[in-house]
Amino acid sequence: MIPFFPQRSLSHLLILICLIITSLGFIFPELIGRYGMNSQYYRSGDYLSLLVQVMLFQFFHGGILHLLANSYFLYIAWPDVEARMSWDRYTWLFITSTLFVAIALLIFTPQSLTIGISGFCMAILSYLWLDLYTTHHPMAPQIFAMLAINIGIGLIPGISLVGHLSGAIWWLVWWAIFQNWKK
Repeated sequence: MIPFFPQRSLSHLLILICLIITSLGFIFPELIGRYGMNSQYYRSGDYLSLLVQVMLFQFFHGGILHLLANSYFLYIAWPDVEARMSWDRYTWLFITSTLFVAIALLIFTPQSLTIGISGFCMAILSYLWLDLYTTHHPMAPQIFAMLAINIGIGLIPGISLVGHLSGAIWWLVWWAIFQNWKK
């Protein structure tokens, strides 16, 4: 069994934050309407509220199943990702994927209300696939299938295709930047 250490693991800390913020969203549903990702603050020029929105949208979840699915993924994927990536790089991946997904949502689905940490989960899944693929690991095709299925889930009404796809794409961009940075 994998222990739960929010003080030592960014993924575990993110799960804890998701639990707290989602609980607040259940208690005060108007928070989800205010801070779920959409373009209301951008269009009105309220950039301070936009910043809060960008920081909070992915911690809200639309229900227990949504929260559990994303939390389970972060909990299960963390040990493998942590073994492959430094804590600092993982933190920067989280911050930059948050910004990339938020910008993609503002551009491609400005009127939709988007919540959940799925975009970051897709960035992690994309990372795992690319890392395994480039090392010719036999699990790479299975991880790619999971990635394709999770992006495809975005075609279901009420699930954000842009959120899932932009998270996956961000890792590819990150990978290209980092590969050039290492040289």
